[in-house]
Amino acid sequence: MNYVLEFYRLEGQFCLGPLLKRSGGMKGMGIKILGRISPFLATFAILVSACGGRTAAPSTAPTASPAPPSYELWVVDQAETTPTGGGTLYIYKGADLSGGAPAPAYTVNLGEAALGVGDGIGKHGHSIAFNPAMTHAVISYVDSGHVQVIRAADRKVVASIKMTGSAAGPAAPHASAVTPAGDAIIVANQGGKRLQRITADFKNDVYKLDAAADLDLSLLEDADHPGNLPVIPVFTPDGRYVYVPMRGGGSYVVDYQATPMKTVATLGKSAIGPQSCCAAFVKDTVWTTAQGGATTTTTSFNLYQVTGLPDRPVAKKILSRTGNVESHSVILVGQYLWLADRFANTLDIVDQTGDARTISLASGPLAGRDPAPDIMAATPDESRVFVALRGKTPLTSNIKGLDNAVGDVGGFAILTVKDGGRDAVVSSVVALPLAAGASVVDPHGLRIRIIK
Repeated sequence: MNYVLEFYRLEGQFCLGPLLKRSGGMKGMGIKILGRISPFLATFAILVSACGGRTAAPSTAPTASPAPPSYELWVVDQAETTPTGGGTLYIYKGADLSGGAPAPAYTVNLGEAALGVGDGIGKHGHSIAFNPAMTHAVISYVDSGHVQVIRAADRKVVASIKMTGSAAGPAAPHASAVTPAGDAIIVANQGGKRLQRITADFKNDVYKLDAAADLDLSLLEDADHPGNLPVIPVFTPDGRYVYVPMRGGGSYVVDYQATPMKTVATLGKSAIGPQSCCAAFVKDTVWTTAQGGATTTTTSFNLYQVTGLPDRPVAKKILSRTGNVESHSVILVGQYLWLADRFANTLDIVDQTGDARTISLASGPLAGRDPAPDIMAATPDESRVFVALRGKTPLTSNIKGLDNAVGDVGGFAILTVKDGGRDAVVSSVVALPLAAGASVVDPHGLRIRIIK
């Protein structure tokens, strides 16, 4: 079936991953075309009707195209910089990233920056998000339970809040997202099996955990929802609800404005398999990934399309394959979905009907390497995409013996977008240095900050 759709980009697209990776498998594969490219993405001819009269001459006046907005690339290295945690934040100016060896404009030791602030130092900063105004960043620390707010103007940690655990386990915020209204932070507390809300006043830097808003997902577990560990919050296009995939499979649509927050609809693991991870909205349809298998194995690569939101969701499996594969980060580039596979070292480029092509990222300057691609982010004009590349000693998401998250770069790749998002090439690679106080290099969270 062919579709004609409109596509919208949302700030809330991002993912972090559960676990999984490598022992060969699909590594080093070249470009492979899977399926067909749908007709709705073909070039349309412009027809001029000949009904008499004269056709106006084309204007020769030049049309000025607005310059793309300036931006920064924020990259978080999870490696501890103090005995209790910390990490390193690297901030690159967009204009510097076109050079051969870009250096960060700012480097922030997250251990030192959090000293004396709120609940103090976090451990393993796993994900990063921005508020809509792009004045502040939010970093979620998956091992220590902290959520920190960083003011972009001076790169200071202005809040550090340790989330609450439960009988299900200690607090482990896997990812957070700022509401479209910019008045709260929604936290996917994976370890505590809770969706939590922090009230946020970014103008005055006042933040407080709203315990009354907690949604205890462990109370909703059943045979079709065996592991309600929330992975990531992604807001619906109208901003009214949040879509939350579960590590044990399935997902929930949640009214995050209610107190306490409440579910509106759900899908179980029979609809979306285990190890559900990232999600991205394309208008009113959400596309989400799932690795499948138990938490100690990685057996499949899956992409699902979920329609009927918010209250009548229906999931359809669009892509699936097995082996040493791991569907992970997913973003929208032009009219195409890009999916990173950090086990197979590949990038899948999928059109909105599910037709796909698979490109090896162990190519160009990464030829013969083990990049372990992870989180992705596109520039405002979508001419380039940045991809976090894991290090030799990944601190999160790796399964011992499989080494699904092990890479040999420890930095990020810069991909040049081709053909409106239908193709890409690895144009350059930036390796991060060993940070002061750290013993390894392990980048994970990566986001674009638009400078308004």
